[in-house]
Amino acid sequence: NSSRPSHYPTTAAAHDAIMTLGHSIPRRVCQHPFRRNDIVWVCRTCQSDETCVLCHACYSHSNHEGHDVAFYHAQAGGCCDCGDPDAWDPAGFCDRHGPNVADGIEGGGVGRSE
Repeated sequence: NSSRPSHYPTTAAAHDAIMTLGHSIPRRVCQHPFRRNDIVWVCRTCQSDETCVLCHACYSHSNHEGHDVAFYHAQAGGCCDCGDPDAWDPAGFCDRHGPNVADGIEGGGVGRSE
């Protein structure tokens, strides 16, 4: 509808603005999709079951000192469970994800972990 004023000169500019905004908003659950050969971390102390894992960025920003941890190189598929209290002990979340991050209580307002 051409009678409405547009804040963006092109559809591509609007798309870029939406994508930038999406990356700036904290996500409660990481959900980083694993690609072949990504490093995937397992913490048997924090995970709910053997399918629950962390991406390298979330593991690097969390504290698992003294925990039973291991890592492996991913095949394609799966995603990071950081921030999901059904999959992971909240004490093992990184500072970027979890139930309170989107409310500004945890973390530094940092966006997605990629």
